[in-house]
Amino acid sequence: GGQSERISKVFVGGLAPSVTDQIMKDYFSKYGTVTECLVMMDSHTQRSRGFGFVTFDSCDPVDEVMKRSDHNIDGKNVEIKKAFPKGTGPTKYMQQGQGMG
Repeated sequence: GGQSERISKVFVGGLAPSVTDQIMKDYFSKYGTVTECLVMMDSHTQRSRGFGFVTFDSCDPVDEVMKRSDHNIDGKNVEIKKAFPKGTGPTKYMQQGQGMG
């Protein structure tokens, strides 16, 4: 197996508007150690865009999460996919930081 198969991050879609980073972290913590949890917010309205990302400390929890298709957070079924790194990965985050100051 190549390095690309070991995904420790998942995409979570179909989130209820009430779901916060903390609620999502609480939910996924039962599968493993969550190192980062992020609900994507609309920069103008500050409302949830209905999706987010969860990063674990290893790829094992991701496999556990993907075994189930009935994930329900805050009373709403959500869609979960492995978050494959697009392109070269971290460089896009580096670019975001430029010009901030």
